Amino acid sequence: MAELREQVVASMSDLLVRMLRLERPVTEGSKLEEELGMSSSQGVQLILDLERDLAIMIDVEDLEQEELATVGELADFITAHATPQ
Repeated sequence: MAELREQVVASMSDLLVRMLRLERPVTEGSKLEEELGMSSSQGVQLILDLERDLAIMIDVEDLEQEELATVGELADFITAHATPQ
């Protein structure tokens, strides 16, 4: 589980830097909306890209955007709701 979470954080950080054209690295404490400016449609794309890159399926049925403000919180959610493809 810890290994998957590390992979999720690393992949998510790379994807966010490219997707949002950031000039700085993304950390687990980075706030997705407030700090990075991620929109809900970009969030959906991020989830799809993570599924492809990590060969996992993410159950987003319980996804509450308000609960997932930071990269670390989203990584925790994904790790808890991911199954192998």
